[in-house]
Amino acid sequence: MPSSYMLINRYLVADGFQSQIQKLAIEIAKNNESSFYFSIEQDELIEFKGFSSLNALTNYENILEKVFIEFKDCIKADIKRELLKYVESPIKSQTEIPLTEYIQLRHVEVPPSVYEAYLKWRDETIFNVVRENKSTITSFDAYHSLISGTPGVMFIASFAGEVNKYLKPFTDDNYKNIVKQAADSYITGDNEGLYTKIYKKID
Repeated sequence: MPSSYMLINRYLVADGFQSQIQKLAIEIAKNNESSFYFSIEQDELIEFKGFSSLNALTNYENILEKVFIEFKDCIKADIKRELLKYVESPIKSQTEIPLTEYIQLRHVEVPPSVYEAYLKWRDETIFNVVRENKSTITSFDAYHSLISGTPGVMFIASFAGEVNKYLKPFTDDNYKNIVKQAADSYITGDNEGLYTKIYKKID
């Protein structure tokens, strides 16, 4: 089951430090029950940490400070963090945090005035595409930002196998039309209002 709250920590990797930060991440993941993924461009490391309640987050403060110190020589910018709250899933994850070979983060910022209409629309469009492709999608969980410098809806899509095979239903004419509908009616925030990025799990 997906976590009720998901903390995503983003680390911009300094040039030449990919191997070093990966070793650190593997040790941290074992100790803190989190999972780490590299962007396929190898410029960003992200960490997923799940919580069943906000009270559980208070016990994590010391870890956040410790990681800041451990990673300081491997990153070229401060750590970006966002806290997400679980909403729903067309294909629900069977784990609290992502553990598949790949994940894709899909973010969209929706104006509050049309948020309820957007939820209905996405169930009839985006989520239908997801449900029709459950053979290539392990899970597809929808969260909404609780605390974030880039607020909005966040989809965490988990999959394994060929990246192009996973992407195929999200690049055809049908999905291009869905994206156009979203841009016309539901998306705000200019270029930051919509983005997708793929990451590969480190072991």
